[in-house]
Amino acid sequence: MPASFSFEDSLLEKSCATAAAGVTLRRIAAADADAMVLGLSDLAVARNLIAVPHPYRIEDAREFIAGPAASPHMLCAAIEVEGLFAGCVAIDAMTGAPELGYWLAASFHGRGIGSAAAHALVDLAFAATRLPAIVSGHFFDNAVSAAVLAKLGFRRTGIVETRSRARAETVRLVTMALARDDWALARTIVETPRLVMAQPTLADADEIALLAADRSLGLMTAAIPKPFTLEDARAFVLSSARRARPASMTFTIRMRATGALVGGIGWSEAERGAVELGYWLGADHRGRGLATEAARVVLDAAFELTGATAATARCRVANLASRGVLERCGFQWEGASLVRTPGSGGSVAVDVFRLDRDVFCSLKAWGQGAPA
Repeated sequence: MPASFSFEDSLLEKSCATAAAGVTLRRIAAADADAMVLGLSDLAVARNLIAVPHPYRIEDAREFIAGPAASPHMLCAAIEVEGLFAGCVAIDAMTGAPELGYWLAASFHGRGIGSAAAHALVDLAFAATRLPAIVSGHFFDNAVSAAVLAKLGFRRTGIVETRSRARAETVRLVTMALARDDWALARTIVETPRLVMAQPTLADADEIALLAADRSLGLMTAAIPKPFTLEDARAFVLSSARRARPASMTFTIRMRATGALVGGIGWSEAERGAVELGYWLGADHRGRGLATEAARVVLDAAFELTGATAATARCRVANLASRGVLERCGFQWEGASLVRTPGSGGSVAVDVFRLDRDVFCSLKAWGQGAPA
């Protein structure tokens, strides 16, 4: 069968974080061959894979890295744990429907690493491409892989018989699939009476580029490059997909009634135990309390999902509207600093704010936040 999908090389141009501390995905390299042989020479690992022979030789590893893993029809990542090669996770579209596969060296089993790696690659693929669905499967006696796929949202589609090279026998394979719509429904969504906030995908890039290209937005923010192009928007979506969730999360802001994109909001890791809030609105959507409405519920989600005890935020000294948003959420001014602006090589003055979780929860419980 012909290849069914092509992946852009930029998807793994930079490492992709996962939800597991110290676990990242990166582009597989020729230097990984020896570690691949060490991991896949273990029959307990190889027996759960279809195409991996046993014994596994250095020639097999080199052939895979130089061939299938380098193909534009396979999105293949090395799983790295604290700097050590631990296995591979890939979506293979070379001979049919894009198929998720993964393996982990035995010494890394039982720590949730495989699940975190597979989850991160699936999120990256759906967010940064237009894949309609991903298929996968597990041998009937591989309960661990069955649990990983179920946790990712894959649904059982059938049972087939296939040949396992390592076992040298025919094995029953439980086939599974995950549709884009099912993946989208499982993402974190933050809502208010007027707004719906969801993690950005490639489908949002055109609207983001158009909205963020407004010159006045560039003058009021330090983090958005000027001018802002469609390529910047696509890079923003890809960067968001590589983040370690829930430690860092980004959302588009859309009007519930119309679906219109009005801005963006999210948080990132700050100092230990804290998150940093960031947000922006298109020029035509300011002055209606939307930023305050979005910031309050996103702060609530950030505190709940990350366990952070405080939030920080920065805004340009001249941006009085943003300062008002932060103060209405309960932030207190802590001082001023300088931050570098993307692409300009220069710096701008910003005010620095802080909000303790206890204060935020008290304001929320008492209903004493200032009106939007």
